[in-house]
Amino acid sequence: MSGGGRMKTACVTGGSGYIASALVKMLLETGYAVKTTVRNPDDMEKNSHLKDLQAFGPLTILRADLDEEGSFDDAVAGCDYVFLVAAPVNLAAEDQEKELIEPAVRGTLNVLRSCAKAGTVRRVILTSSAAGVYIRPELQGDGHVLDDESWSDVEYLRAEKPPTWGYCVSKVLLEKAACRFAEEHGISLVTICPVITIGAAPARKVGTSVVDSLSLLSGSEAGLGVLKGIEKTSGALQLVHVIDLCRAELFVAEEAAAAGRYVCCSLNTTVLELARFLAQKYPQYNVKTNLISDDDQLLEKPRVCLSSAKLVREGFEFKHNTLDEIYDDIVEYGKGRHSHQSSSGFSRLAERRHDTDQSAFFPLSSETEWCCSATMPAGGEKKTACVTGGNGYIASALIKMLLEKGYAVKTTVRNPDDVKKNSHLKELQALGPLEVIGADLDEEGSFDDAVAGCDYAFLVAAPVNLHAKDPEKELIEPAVSGTLNVLRSCVKAGTVKRVVLTSSAAAVSSRPLQGDGHVLDESSWSDVEYLRANKSGPWAYPVSKVLLEKEACKFADEHGISLVTVGAAPAKNIHTSVPASLSLLSGDEASFGMLRGIEMATGCVPMVHVADLCRAELFVAEEAAAAGRYICCAISTTIAEIARFLGGKYPQYPLRRRAACEAGQGRVEYKYKTLDEVYDDVVEYGKELGILSN
Repeated sequence: MSGGGRMKTACVTGGSGYIASALVKMLLETGYAVKTTVRNPDDMEKNSHLKDLQAFGPLTILRADLDEEGSFDDAVAGCDYVFLVAAPVNLAAEDQEKELIEPAVRGTLNVLRSCAKAGTVRRVILTSSAAGVYIRPELQGDGHVLDDESWSDVEYLRAEKPPTWGYCVSKVLLEKAACRFAEEHGISLVTICPVITIGAAPARKVGTSVVDSLSLLSGSEAGLGVLKGIEKTSGALQLVHVIDLCRAELFVAEEAAAAGRYVCCSLNTTVLELARFLAQKYPQYNVKTNLISDDDQLLEKPRVCLSSAKLVREGFEFKHNTLDEIYDDIVEYGKGRHSHQSSSGFSRLAERRHDTDQSAFFPLSSETEWCCSATMPAGGEKKTACVTGGNGYIASALIKMLLEKGYAVKTTVRNPDDVKKNSHLKELQALGPLEVIGADLDEEGSFDDAVAGCDYAFLVAAPVNLHAKDPEKELIEPAVSGTLNVLRSCVKAGTVKRVVLTSSAAAVSSRPLQGDGHVLDESSWSDVEYLRANKSGPWAYPVSKVLLEKEACKFADEHGISLVTVGAAPAKNIHTSVPASLSLLSGDEASFGMLRGIEMATGCVPMVHVADLCRAELFVAEEAAAAGRYICCAISTTIAEIARFLGGKYPQYPLRRRAACEAGQGRVEYKYKTLDEVYDDVVEYGKELGILSN
């Protein structure tokens, strides 16, 4: 509500459509009065859901036609916000220019002219499409990240005329024409580019995206062909739940600072990954997972990712981030719609289903919502875990989490009698059974007692002698030998189900990468030869991490140990990353230099909250299918972005380095946490440590 309690009014064009119907419902539930347009208000087959929605609040249904100038005057009159959702989609047109592209541009401008006449519209939100973002012939190979600054190549599309080329061209041209018109007439315009949109909505009839997304369940070969075509064209299957799209539309409408273009994508996946997920979650539909034929070149992982970093950076949070969450309601929705759309393949959902209940959750690597609850074995016996290096920052947080989850914990320190370093461990003993044992990475057999009888061993301790005169002898070799010493003790114990090795993103990102847009993952390794040859910065640390990982894997293979490696971004370490992450507030020049060094070496500042890192460690320990290497990075940002955020959230601390920070773009993985959440407790923690003043 605005001042005086006046109800805000929004216009949504194309109310009979799938996305528009969901948006109308959300606006009514949020307290808006809504006016929506349809071509023929008397068509009950298309519009009966709008009559139902009138129970949620004041909803007026008006006739309007995109082809008629002035047709939307009554609809937008008196409105605060106008959501342009309706657009022509005549994919079968013989003359794409005349029958699709020109009407799309003209219709958009017709609505904008009505907005200019109204004089009350605060902002127009234009729903475009990711089809206006990703059709670019230069995107060869893997690792591309496209965002709001990316545009489909109109000249290429018009010249080559691939399938649905007219639709893609129409989205680019209507966006650009709308931007020009808005600038000329002083209209606040924001554009949303959604990807494949799925999920339940009020509309009785739905477009292709819902039908196609269910094709693996319904058995629709045509729908599956569309999914394969999208993957081939765009380099992935990009998905967003319709509720998240509507929330994003409302967010950019109400957020005063919102401007320009926003990609709305919560998940980049592939046809193969989707098939495997659906086969496990819905076994009653007999989903085919062997989809590769001679004609198909299906991807195991996305080749191109669409990034909603801008949207998330400005405060939006996706609620449906995993395939499990995205598909949670759409199967029931598909079954509920089959009487209206039997030709779509929905009817086959009911036909193929047999009476078995399936509620299995399919963990999809980094896309999975980590759920870490220690499940006790039969008889209620506690599981036991060993955490090496218990006086360290990450290890101490991991111990606390394990105790809270019901584990018995054994942890190692060099000197259990060092009260200054270990007092927190005494306090943690109040949470559950915690045994503190003396052990040294340099001594073989030193960890035998610590891992004896343990179910899981978490290798967190590692030497970090960054000032060594001879890094090979004083850092690299001790790191490798220390890791192997713990693994030898695990072999002797005979009870350890899995070893979780905490490595570092330093073993991933130290590579001579030129230019922008690189995406590194578990298959990426720092370049040891390059590091040893150039010896720049703390070169030996990433070398030690690469070598200890590879030696540990080799040892585990030879001795039948189940080993999983977690490569953490700089989870704030008391000696290094906490001061570095707070250096813009504390003014510590040395720590700020470390932050700049990380950005220069890796191309960004990758971060993760220590609680998320510990949850990840516990997840890969308990998850039977976990194997190999996992990157644990919640947010990839920049110093400039951190400076802007901290300046707004903590004005009481003068940002001595703000002027030195150049503007930069950061990529956000919205799976985990935002800067606000990452920094939420670290400032208080910094005060406790004396890094910041009270």
